[in-house]
Amino acid sequence: MKSYQTRSERHHQPKKSSKKPSKKAVASLMSAGMMLAPTAISFVPQQVQATENQYATQNISGFIEQIGWSAQDVAANNDLYASVMIAQAILESGYGSSALSNAPYYNLFGVKGSYNGQSVYMPTQEYLNGQWVEMNEPFRQYNSYWESFQDHANVLRSTSFATGTAHYTGVWKSQTTSFYDATNYLTGRYATDPGYAQKLNWLIETYQLTRFDTGTTQSTAWSNTTSTTTSETTTTTYSGSTSSAQSYQVASGDTLWDIANRFGTTVDALMASNGLSSETIVIGQELIV
Repeated sequence: MKSYQTRSERHHQPKKSSKKPSKKAVASLMSAGMMLAPTAISFVPQQVQATENQYATQNISGFIEQIGWSAQDVAANNDLYASVMIAQAILESGYGSSALSNAPYYNLFGVKGSYNGQSVYMPTQEYLNGQWVEMNEPFRQYNSYWESFQDHANVLRSTSFATGTAHYTGVWKSQTTSFYDATNYLTGRYATDPGYAQKLNWLIETYQLTRFDTGTTQSTAWSNTTSTTTSETTTTTYSGSTSSAQSYQVASGDTLWDIANRFGTTVDALMASNGLSSETIVIGQELIV
């Protein structure tokens, strides 16, 4: 008899990539697990999609760095552990190898339904009437990894099955002493797998994901600043801090991909740094780069 499959296993087939994680590292933990580009006037989906699709061929560390910025920003503003959210995303998406988790869908957690009216139908295995059958089901489609993390944060913060009682309070940082408390609380609530916490803990420890749990959030880091302008680039110095950043004014024809490539960063990092909930940018807009 075919054994019960996890949500990740019931997804479509993983997206092929040129580089794959070590089988020894993954085997014990995991089962098979048009974005519109922002432009000042017109949209160029091919360009933005290209930069996100580069992830499918990068190594595990590269994937973590790609989604880490978004997770850190969302988690810090929702009293959650970024390390736990990243570990969940890794586990659910097969290290970002599933087609659903890549552009143009960005669904890291295999969430069904629609998001702001956007969805994509994917084949999935469901257990009905005592047997496994393949069905085409709608999955939420996001415009970025940031949106995927924010939607997941909404689940962890807002889910309630009784008035006045949040279902996932034991995951919140303010209600725990460490990420271990959070992963233990998720087991049996978010996932029925009895080894769920162990898998998340292994990922967090192995890839040192707790580094995303510390530091100032990107959305609040630029308060009380003084700026010195030189041509079209502004050098910003934070009060009470030795760190610095630049701002860039969007010009005609710019896309987030162009700007990210120019300054050696990523589209998701730009979105997190500037508190963007969509990829639309306009001429004259100031972006922290």
